[in-house]
Amino acid sequence: MVAYNVCCEVTGSGNATESNQPCECVNECEFISFSTTISSGKLSPSVILDSIPDSSDIPKRFVAAEETRNRVEASLMIKTVSLLTNTAEVHRLMRIEINTDIVDAGTSWTTALSKLMTSLGNMMRGHIADSTSLLNILNEVYLKHVNYLVTGLSAQLQDCDRLAAEVHIIINRAKSSSISAAEVSRLQLLLHAFGYLNITLGDFNTMLGAEAFESSHGFHYFPKQLLIGDCTRLLNNIDDLVVWQLIWIESFASDINETSIQDVIFVNISNFRNNLANLSRCLLSYKEELDSFEYQLSALKLTADFNYEPPTTTLNRFNMDGQWLDSIASQYIANSLLKLDLATALHANGSDVLTNVDQLYSDIELSLFSKVSDLIDEQEENMVSFYSDLLQRVTSIQRYMFTNDTSLEQFMRRLSIWRMPILNLQKSQVLLIILGTTLFLLHV
Repeated sequence: MVAYNVCCEVTGSGNATESNQPCECVNECEFISFSTTISSGKLSPSVILDSIPDSSDIPKRFVAAEETRNRVEASLMIKTVSLLTNTAEVHRLMRIEINTDIVDAGTSWTTALSKLMTSLGNMMRGHIADSTSLLNILNEVYLKHVNYLVTGLSAQLQDCDRLAAEVHIIINRAKSSSISAAEVSRLQLLLHAFGYLNITLGDFNTMLGAEAFESSHGFHYFPKQLLIGDCTRLLNNIDDLVVWQLIWIESFASDINETSIQDVIFVNISNFRNNLANLSRCLLSYKEELDSFEYQLSALKLTADFNYEPPTTTLNRFNMDGQWLDSIASQYIANSLLKLDLATALHANGSDVLTNVDQLYSDIELSLFSKVSDLIDEQEENMVSFYSDLLQRVTSIQRYMFTNDTSLEQFMRRLSIWRMPILNLQKSQVLLIILGTTLFLLHV
């Protein structure tokens, strides 16, 4: 703080106290003259200090002296200008960064992210279309060459199951009473049905293999191994049970009164019916795989394209603050703004600048970063779900194909998902660093 000295001098005569004109240099002291006859009490410090406020130019000269000191001393001037210009520059750089990366549709990483999401969506749509084409081929081969065999055998299995239930009733009644001619005819009908089923079971795989030669796709996409896993065992079990049923029914129908009815007969009929139901499910399992695949493709809901609108109100306030900082910095450097006026302006508006920066960051964080995070999580979940399910379904369908048919495997290998670009969030990380650094500098 600059000290101002009040220098007193004694005049030769008179009782009036005279004050010289103020010094031209603001750093010189104020000279006040007193009469030689003035009492010592009027020269006390309190009296002299009381006379200072009476001089109306003292506060102005104090401010002028302080301003001169701040501009004459290089270290003080450089410190003030550096802090002011650095703050304005940081705010300007942040405006440029936000405008480039958030606002400007041509350069913003929000636009790049939108393009990435659109690209990923288009990739998935393309793979859905490819999967649909694959499914159409599988359905075409099945409907032309396999469906009639499966439908015919399934219908026979259902007829035999129904007739076997009737025979169960007939032979159960025969234990205690004679059977009617109508019931005998039902036994004969079951006998014929079992005989026909025995022929169909024996020819099924042969007929299925012959159809593969007729397919326009050759041995590709053809479910030659229609009975997989336990289904082959079930087919053999039913074949054995049919032979047993034929022998027993022929014996029972030829001599109803003499044939003994043992409990094992009912056990075999129950086992036969259970195996019929299981074999029917085996025959239809491949078609159910195709139907489930089709439903999964049709039920997919892809994520909408990414859209973002910057927070207009807070962004406008932020830009106006930057213009204000640039204005006061240029005025101070041009010596058209006093240090006192600069301090007053910063005291009045500085907190608003910081608040607006915080509010803009908060708005961007809530409206953009949170939205991006949710969108990426949703996109990741959809993609992982789709491609995992697709791989599982294709692998499951592959079990029904010829062993050396790699058409489905090649289909999966051609998917561009294996060459999917890595999402690079470096740009957003840089933005966060700049925002955080700027906030820190402004607060300091």
